[in-house]
Formats: sequence, C-alpha cells, structure tokens
Amino acid sequence: MTRNGKTIQADHLAAEALNIMEEMKINALPVTDDDGNLVGAINMHDLLRAGVI
Repeated sequence: MTRNGKTIQADHLAAEALNIMEEMKINALPVTDDDGNLVGAINMHDLLRAGVI
C-alpha cells in the first residue's frame, strides 16, 4: 500500500485513467465516488478488454 496513492473518480473517462497509469508507471487505480469512498478499481486488463488501449 502507498500513502496518498493516486485514485480516479468514477465519473472520469477511462482514457484519463490510462493517462494517470502511464504517467505514474502503475497498472491499477482505485476508483472513488465524489466523497472519496472506494467504489471499485480499474486496471490495464480492464482497459485492454474495453478497447481503450
């Protein structure tokens, strides 16, 4: 676990998640709601399956 790690809000585009992952050299991001509560996670495999990559 990383303190103050990167997250993405659920209403952001998958392409934004990809940009963050590439910039930070990570393979997954926690997804949060507007209040900062964890609602899921997205990883490179999800983006590949969705055709984003």
